[in-house]
This record gives sequence, C-alpha cells and structure tokens, in this order.
Amino acid sequence: MSTQGVVAAGDPQTAEAGAELLREGGNAVDAAVAAAFASFVCELPLCSPLGGGVCVLERASHAPVAFDMFARTPGLGLPPGTKPRDFAAVTIDFGAASQVFHVGRASVAVPLALTGLLELHRRWGARPLTEVLAPAIELGRDGYTLGPGVAFVFDILKPIVDRSAECRRLFVDDSGAIATVGARLRNPDLAATLERIARRPADAVRELHEALAREMGPDRGGLITPEDLAAATIAEQAPVIVDHDGWRLATMPSPSTGGVLVALGLRLLDGVRRSPFLSREHVLLVAKAQEALLAERDETFAERCADPALVKALLDDERLAAAREHARNNLLGSTTHISAIDAHGTAIALTLTNGEGSGHVLPGTGMIANNLLGEEDLHPRGFHRDPPGTPLATMMAPTIVSRDGDRIALGSGGSNRLRTAILQVLVGLVEHRVSPADAVHAPRVHLEIDGATHEPRIAFEATGLADEVVATLVDRYPTAPAIFSAPNLYFGGVHLAMRLGGSFAGVGDSRRGGACIVV
Repeated sequence: MSTQGVVAAGDPQTAEAGAELLREGGNAVDAAVAAAFASFVCELPLCSPLGGGVCVLERASHAPVAFDMFARTPGLGLPPGTKPRDFAAVTIDFGAASQVFHVGRASVAVPLALTGLLELHRRWGARPLTEVLAPAIELGRDGYTLGPGVAFVFDILKPIVDRSAECRRLFVDDSGAIATVGARLRNPDLAATLERIARRPADAVRELHEALAREMGPDRGGLITPEDLAAATIAEQAPVIVDHDGWRLATMPSPSTGGVLVALGLRLLDGVRRSPFLSREHVLLVAKAQEALLAERDETFAERCADPALVKALLDDERLAAAREHARNNLLGSTTHISAIDAHGTAIALTLTNGEGSGHVLPGTGMIANNLLGEEDLHPRGFHRDPPGTPLATMMAPTIVSRDGDRIALGSGGSNRLRTAILQVLVGLVEHRVSPADAVHAPRVHLEIDGATHEPRIAFEATGLADEVVATLVDRYPTAPAIFSAPNLYFGGVHLAMRLGGSFAGVGDSRRGGACIVV
C-alpha cells in the first residue's frame, strides 16, 4: 500500500487520531482537524474548543492561505465602565523560571477554535464530520492515557486547576489526586458534547454559545455577551511570505506577531551556516538575532503587523542588514501544534491554545474556558484595555516552507518562547541542513527583556551545549540567566511534518510529549 501522509502532534494519541483519518482516505485537513479534536481530550490543559487557533494551509497548485480563528476581546453591548470582577493572578513554576498568568471568568476571551475547525473541515475536508470526530469521541468516552508532557503540565497548573471543583475533576485520578504519567482518564461530558457537534454542528455551536454567554458573562464576573459571540468571525488571509535560500516560507500574518518575528529572524540569520551547528559562534548569532528582534517589539508592534505594507517594509528594512552585520561582528506559554501533509501535496500547520485555562468549566461540556485575556504577552498595553471585538494578538506562528514540491509544515506551543523555537528549528533545517530530529531536539536559547533591569535576560538548555558556549552565554547575558539542565517544555514543542522527494517523515518534540506517524 502506498504511503498516504504524515501527522506530527503533541501526544501519540493525538497523532494517531490524525493518522486514522489518513488511513480511511482522508486528506491532511481531515487529519489535522481529527487530531485537533483528539488534543482537546488528551492534551486537556493546552487547548480546548473554547480557545483559539491559527493555521497555514497549502494545497498543490494553490497559493498558501492563513486562517485566523484566534480569540476576540469581549464586551460588546456592555455599559461603558463595566468592570471585570473575576480576575486573579497565579504564578506557574517551570523549574528554572516562572511566569505570572491571570485567570477567572474575566480572563475568558471570545473563542473561535471550535467554529474555526468546523469551517476548515467544511471547506477543505474530504471525510464526513462524524468520521473526523470519532477518534476524539472514543478517547473521551473510553479513556486516554496521560502522557509525560501533558502530565508535567497537569502538575505545574495546580494553582489554576484548584480554582473550581468542576475543573479539578478533569485532572484527577481515581484516588482524587492530580493524575500522573500513565493514568487512565476519561472525559465523558466532552465525548457527549462532541457527539452532538458531529450530528448537528450548527445547533450544537449555538447551544454552546448560549451557555458561554451565561456562564462567562457579566452576571458571573466575566465579560462575554451574546453580541460578542454573534460578531466573532473567522478570517482567511494572505500569509507572510519570505524567500530564503531557494525555500518559500509562508507563516501567519496579523493577528500573529510571532509569524513576522520568525520571518525577520530568518532574514537576520541568513548565512549562519558558516558557523558550525551549536558552536559558540552559531549560538551567539542566534542570541544576538533575538536581541535585535526584541528591539522591534514595542506597544505599536501588533498594529504594525496588521498593515501588510508596513510588514513588507520591515522585512526589507536596511536596518536588518545592519543588525545582522552587527551580530556577526560581535559574535554576539500553554499551546499545542499539529502538522500534517498528505499524498496529494496538501500541507497544514495548525496551532491551538487555551492559554493556561481560566479555571472554569462550561457546565456539562467537559470544556475548560480559555484565559487569553489573562496572558500578559498578549496585552502589552495592559489588561482589559482593547475595545470589544478587537482581534487578540498572538505569538502563534504555524509555518510551511516549500521548494520544488517539497514541503515542511511546522509550528510550536510555548507562549512567547514559540517564536524562538520555530526560528531555531528552521535555522537548523534550511541553514545547517541537519536532520529534522537534530533540528527539533537541539538545545534552545530564548531571550526576553528583564522587567526590573530592562536588560536582555537569557534562558537556555545547557544539555548538548559545550561548556565554553554555556560560559559565553552567561558572560554576555549576566542578568539572572535561567539555565535548564535538561530539555524542558518551557522552550516550546515543535512538531514537524515533511515531504521531501516524495518521501514522508516528521518529528514530534519530546519536550511536549510529541509524536509523529507516517501512514
């Protein structure tokens, strides 16, 4: 039997759901949508139908398209000055670093993940919706096995999980303790909800929206209104396109800022292959490129990314060449991703998020509402300041690179680390020509601006780096460096599918329990 395609995802059960659709004659869109719904079951903390997503899709002989099904700011129809009441800070400890998030009903943005996936399937899927949702329904009803990557997230999200009894029930084993690796868990409420969606999608979505406005609305301390849900729509867009060394990169445009940063980073690192992979020079070049990109990220960056003319000007700006030369002369949060490619040449890169979850479950559905209004990185001007209906900016940057019929689909989870994860994997693949496994599993480096000192602060995985490289990084970025002794999900999870010369391959990032299946 001929090979039918490849699926890479954040859990073996997620990848298997997509592979099952390929075996049944489905295309890459069927596989990605099936995997997405399966991820709502077995990657519970990372994504939800009540979250958001973005994707890039490329079909044979068609221009690539980007699909915005991320979240929108709520509050349409509310009196001016309505105050969010259920909104609280929690600190999540990753080990060598921590991050503050906000949760509660007022952290819930208007979700578009569910309607976006249904629209993707309606427009480009080949198999009936009942078949596409069947693997996820089975996982929810009969049970799934908790993998190591997701189990780690279960553990670190305890401050959020414990905010409501309904939420905690989705995370505990038979003893009532937070489940650990290998636990067998079920989500029968979600399975029943997905069965209703598969049979009557329009009616099921309407009922979910009514419940969402009721449970996450102003009467309960939130901000979502029926008007918000009626006004929120999916947007098809032209991707950001960059030509690089014979490859064409197509990545997510606004509301993603991460896509533009990935494209800019690849421009900055043109020619980095002259330095050996993971050498001192290579790692410092990557760090310095990130440092240059940080200078672009101000309060206006999201607005600039929304203007195609300004994006083009930014990509063509002579300052990039100057920054690149400067770099050479000086040697210098909870998300999941699915990549799928089929035998017909269709490739899809789909990234989904629920933030870290609001700590509140929509009653009777098995679905945790998002906390996308509570992620600081998405709101540089401060929380609850954008007008109702505003598309939220996101770092998520699903990407497809293509050349002469060859395609690579990739993306990452990882909050504001995902842009640097994607960039570093692309550099390994297209600049250094290392294997997909070596590119994905190589140690990662991430820079941010320290809030107290306003200096670049580095985080990196030391395993796999030479001692002299570690010492050089610490010397150059001495402001409270976060050094991870082993690969960590803090640095994202790049799940990659590829078709080169007619052969399929891929990698699931072990940092987030990833898996890849070639069918």
